[in-house]
Amino acid sequence: MYAAEPPPRPIETFVFMDLEATGLPPSRPKIAEVCLFAVTRHALENPQFSQSFPKPVPLFPRLVDKLCVCVNPDKPFTPIASSITGLTNEVFDRNKKQSFNIHVLHMITAFFNRQHPPICLVAHNGCSYDFPLLKAELDTLGFPALDEIYCADTIKAMKALDNENNQLHQFIYQPNPFGSKKKYGLRDLYFKFYKVYPLNSHSAEEDVITLISIFQQRARELLCWMDSNARPFNTMKAMYKETESYTSFSRTPENIQPVHPSYLQRQPRRRVATSCSLFPVEVEPAGIESSPPNNSSSDMPDEIKNMLLFSLGLLIITWIAFRSPEYS
Repeated sequence: MYAAEPPPRPIETFVFMDLEATGLPPSRPKIAEVCLFAVTRHALENPQFSQSFPKPVPLFPRLVDKLCVCVNPDKPFTPIASSITGLTNEVFDRNKKQSFNIHVLHMITAFFNRQHPPICLVAHNGCSYDFPLLKAELDTLGFPALDEIYCADTIKAMKALDNENNQLHQFIYQPNPFGSKKKYGLRDLYFKFYKVYPLNSHSAEEDVITLISIFQQRARELLCWMDSNARPFNTMKAMYKETESYTSFSRTPENIQPVHPSYLQRQPRRRVATSCSLFPVEVEPAGIESSPPNNSSSDMPDEIKNMLLFSLGLLIITWIAFRSPEYS
């Protein structure tokens, strides 16, 4: 059992995440889109500002790593989810999208291994939805969790900061000053700070962009809160335990095995030169199984076979000719 302790030192990389899925609990939803944007602490603490009137606004960070993946959920969307996101099972089938399989796991693992630790996964309402759902998908693949990764929920952070200073109202959006309900939705928060609604909502990538834009408005307070309140991702409870076996998982090549999140950091790639290329080629480190090369001559093209036979015959004829009495 892991202790839910905050990071031992300030977080260096914040990975903003949003998921789109087939529905809400208790329908045991499946992921349809996953989007990750990695932003460094330095970029959040030192934003660039526009020259807009009447108030400058922080510009979106330039140096951002992004991973956006569409995933065939292999499960029907609920009518409400389809109406909100515009996603349907037919769209994924027509575009030949694969399910949440080992390939997606390897992409996510490699993405996190590129970032400077400590790393914190950030999502809006993440503790109630995004984190448990991602944990359920990872558990289905037999992968325990994102080891050494922390996570933090921006809704929890914003409510906590608002409670500390109710007079300031840092995050809540109250269009009616006479006791309207506090709203922490992404659209409402974005309107509070930018006086317009985001152009696109309910796609994973656009919601991540909206979340980062809101985060930048109170970055220093949020960063400080997350340094003290982020918890290890592997302490999150999965939304559900999957018992069904999906056919798309069985199509995954057997020689691809799950990789520990920190494995790629311990095993650097080797660069070797090959006979068919003038440039070095990266080779996977030992420990990741791969199919051995097939050196059987039966796979040799017929043109090469014929050329070798011709050369061998010509060599034999030349040798016999030099051995004849005429050349003695």
